[in-house]
Amino acid sequence: MATCTAQDLLTEASCFACHTSFPLELMRTVLLCRWLQTLDPMADCSTQSLLSDAECFACLTSFQLEVIQTQLLCEILQAGGGGGDSCLLCGAADPVDVPTCTCAIYYNTATFRFFIWVGFWQAIIL
Repeated sequence: MATCTAQDLLTEASCFACHTSFPLELMRTVLLCRWLQTLDPMADCSTQSLLSDAECFACLTSFQLEVIQTQLLCEILQAGGGGGDSCLLCGAADPVDVPTCTCAIYYNTATFRFFIWVGFWQAIIL
């Protein structure tokens, strides 16, 4: 089974260490779109579609996005590549209902707060 420890990830990623940030972002974007299209051949990976879907995360810092992306990729990998039972949501109000996923991250774009659920456990991060 794949592991997502920081040391394991750094060891595996060492062959990409010579690249600067922007080429790495481009590579990740292409890889994620290709992965999405293997799961859903009708998925739209056009720039406009991706920008529209990502609109609610535009106010996050680069670091916050990288942390969320890394966690999501680890969850997908551990779930066997099909996405598992996790979800990433956002909106302009605090969530009212507990998500139906067993693992969820919700971002309130109005208050800049994260809500995280793992099973029945919930945390609110300011």
